[in-house]
Amino acid sequence: MLAFARSLQLVVCFLPLVLATEFLVGVGKDETTGKKGKGFDPSVINPMYGDIIRFEFNSGSHSVLQSSYDHPCTPLAGGYNSGVLQVSDDLPVDAPSLPSRTFLVNVTTPLWFFDDAGGLCKQGAVLAINPTADQTAPGFIANAARDNPPATTASTAAGTGSATASGTSATASHNAAVKASASFSGIGLLFLSLVGFM
Repeated sequence: MLAFARSLQLVVCFLPLVLATEFLVGVGKDETTGKKGKGFDPSVINPMYGDIIRFEFNSGSHSVLQSSYDHPCTPLAGGYNSGVLQVSDDLPVDAPSLPSRTFLVNVTTPLWFFDDAGGLCKQGAVLAINPTADQTAPGFIANAARDNPPATTASTAAGTGSATASGTSATASHNAAVKASASFSGIGLLFLSLVGFM
């Protein structure tokens, strides 16, 4: 009985690591039309700690870089960098073969990103994650229009910073911005195998 109670406690503690919500964000997709365009679709999301953001890249050359609220178009030193992805103009929006990158949300504070393609950041190609009453999405967009990034942007290795990045191809058409998933992570599988031996 004690072993069962201990196992149950461990399951409750590690459940958030096993189950996560995946937020699909289109890069190079207009959120008002759902067609190819500048920016992110959606441009504001509110994931929780442990959730996953999947950036799906549409036609053209795009890269997702982490920035700060005050300087939206300037890469954050040591922040997330998806690397540049070049996607054929022949591929339609939400095509099953669009390249994607993932980002693990491992903080509860706001996160800020921009598309580094051809000056689109100053035109509003930004993504606000968990904005607050003091640091709002409209304020972030206004800051982007005023931001004067340095002539040479700081380079960071793809997938660095406080995120986990991986390159994958989308395997199904995505019509919703948020897709709930109940996937087992490596930690979750390890935990389940350990519980089985108790």
